[in-house]
This record gives sequence, C-alpha cells and structure tokens, in this order.
Amino acid sequence: PVADKLIVGAALVLLPTVAPSHGPSLLLSSAGLAVPAVVLTLREIFISALREWMATYGQRDVVKVGWVGKCKTATQMVSIPML
Repeated sequence: PVADKLIVGAALVLLPTVAPSHGPSLLLSSAGLAVPAVVLTLREIFISALREWMATYGQRDVVKVGWVGKCKTATQMVSIPML
C-alpha cells in the first residue's frame, strides 16, 4: 500500500515540473497541474494518517480500503503516464 502511494505521489510532484509554463489553457500549464497534484497528495497523506490513527483505537475497519479506492488508485496509475 505504501509503494503505490509513493509512486503516485512522486509522479504528481514531478508532473508540474515537466509541464510547459504557458500551455494553451490554464489546465495544461504547470500551475494548472500543480493544484490538483497538491490536493491529491494531501488527500493521500490525510487518509493514510486517518487509517493509522483509527488503527490505534482498534477501529481500522471503519476506514478500510474499499473497492472504489482501489479503482481510484488503478485509474491514477494508468492516467498519470498519459499526462
């Protein structure tokens, strides 16, 4: 679980650095890619921390990984190289 988060996080951090600074639209520029990259990275950190915190209270099942989360990760891993 940690390895896929590191791969996705590294790709999201590096993606805005390789994007042109002035794209045809704001969404394709480095600034347009930086905001979603930060949001997705912060979400991953928050959810991982929440799972670990809940595990200390024996409530890991409350925030367990679901099918939708696995689909999200698979979609990220397929779509990031396409960007």
